[in-house]
Amino acid sequence: MKKKILVTGSNGQLGNCLSSSLSNYYDVIPTLINTNNDSLKLDITDKLNVKSMLERIEPDIIINCAAITDVDLCEKNRALARNVNFIALQNLVKYSKKNTKLIHISTDYVFDGTKGNYQEEDPTYPLNFYGKTKLEAENYLIGLNRKILIIRLNGLYTSKLKYKNFFSYVYTSLKANEKISIVDDQISNPVLVELMPEVILKAILLNTTGVVHYGSSNIISRYDFAKQICNVFKFDTLLVEKISSDNLNQLAKRPLKTDLNTTKIESILAINTYDTKFCLELIKNKFILK
Repeated sequence: MKKKILVTGSNGQLGNCLSSSLSNYYDVIPTLINTNNDSLKLDITDKLNVKSMLERIEPDIIINCAAITDVDLCEKNRALARNVNFIALQNLVKYSKKNTKLIHISTDYVFDGTKGNYQEEDPTYPLNFYGKTKLEAENYLIGLNRKILIIRLNGLYTSKLKYKNFFSYVYTSLKANEKISIVDDQISNPVLVELMPEVILKAILLNTTGVVHYGSSNIISRYDFAKQICNVFKFDTLLVEKISSDNLNQLAKRPLKTDLNTTKIESILAINTYDTKFCLELIKNKFILK
């Protein structure tokens, strides 16, 4: 019998991709908050909804992709952010069986961004409330006597332009011949969502637990990322203006250098990481932009 995997947040870019790809191997239940299908409707902040769903499905694995990831919104509405990013996770734990494995998606924003090349054991120090809620969730899971896997990612983007992310913003703006201002001091190793099913699949097959980091093999600023998008998709590079984070006056403070060291996950899962140019070429030549 196939393992049953319940995915939360299946309407998001990562949850949608995982639900679709992993269904080739497992019995996947792609749950989401906004749907007319009552059998798939799941609001992880609703205890009764979570209890009913988990008692009915009895999943072997829960992949928690549900989160409030709008960093400024988390700063403005802290109650909402904490409720979705941390307290709701407690519901999933409370109403799932003891032997249900929990795979939780976390973030580079648990770090303060002062040094980069962050390893899994490095001290955490989030600068904004989003990062604090994600770290609170991590610490809660680590303290459980349960099978858990925390995967820290940064700068997620996908070929599906309907999702809001850095790539979709830059691509649609440049295609419309619009000028954009991009910071050159926020540096990371962003993740192409379409690469994540292989990571998750191998982590399930090898029963990986603990905390791991995944990202591209290169470290890149947002400005240079935008310039690479120009080069790969033949947009005018003069449309991209370089600015600093100070020019944005963002509500929540952003950590500046949050690239994640991927040595551990590459070793454990025997997987490759890829540079951003390769990933953009993949989008251009393999995945359909829509």
